[in-house]
Amino acid sequence: MQVVIDSLVSIVTGVFTLGEAELITIWINMIMGLSRFFPMTVGQLSFGQAGFMSIGAHIAVVLTLYAGVWFPVALLLAGIGTGCIGFLVGVPVLRLRGLLLALMTFAFGQVVEVFFLNFKPTGAAEGIKGIFPYTDLWYVYGFVVLLVIFLARLRHSRMGRAFEAVKLDETAAEAMGVNVTRAKLIAFATGAFVAGVGGGLYAHHAVFIQYDNFDFKRGVDIAMYMVLGGMDVFYGPLLGAFIITYLSTALQFLADWRWEVWGIIVILVMIFRPQGILGRDTLNVRRWWRAREATAA
Repeated sequence: MQVVIDSLVSIVTGVFTLGEAELITIWINMIMGLSRFFPMTVGQLSFGQAGFMSIGAHIAVVLTLYAGVWFPVALLLAGIGTGCIGFLVGVPVLRLRGLLLALMTFAFGQVVEVFFLNFKPTGAAEGIKGIFPYTDLWYVYGFVVLLVIFLARLRHSRMGRAFEAVKLDETAAEAMGVNVTRAKLIAFATGAFVAGVGGGLYAHHAVFIQYDNFDFKRGVDIAMYMVLGGMDVFYGPLLGAFIITYLSTALQFLADWRWEVWGIIVILVMIFRPQGILGRDTLNVRRWWRAREATAA
């Protein structure tokens, strides 16, 4: 019992003592949460982000370790290469919707995992060792800030409104002149780009990658960030990634019950807060103040 109490106390106090390695891990997971949010802006449920992360990680490592490419350039090329693959995958896959789309993207992740398991130039089952630890806080902070600025501006842009229209009703959006296929492909490829950069940052932080670093469990974790934090706003996955990554470190005494704990959390969230912890109006102070004034009147 004392171990449980000490662990619960450490949850509150430990957030102020996080080291650089823990912070980098949290922010990389935030990047992956945002990568999954992009397809969701057009209502596409994708489970292929772990596969895109794997592709980006291997591209970045090959460029820096074997070709001597400057790390920022390698990250950019990893993102572009992964985004192109995402675009090609999206052409046939995005014709599907709902559960079929989720199954197809899940299958894509499994194909990528098996590919790198047998791809000898990248070490096959043994993986790649001796990766340079280039990733630091400035890289992850900077990329997250860029993504947040981009998403904040996207929300009020013409493309952002087109994404929202497609998410709400594809038929109505198409009747209003929105190119639904183009919007889906852009959102899907952008999510793949972000996942590719996140994979490159992860590889140069972990300094060792293997095919099973990006398996189904990784994909489920990425999905959990958005389900817990919120699916309607871009800052939802940021909160979800922080909570899940931090609790995974703080609640070490529940390591053997990790999946059971996450399952209970998902059930409770779906019952009491289906849209996640953060919704569109959760942090809308202006709307809250107007509602308070109306109640007082």
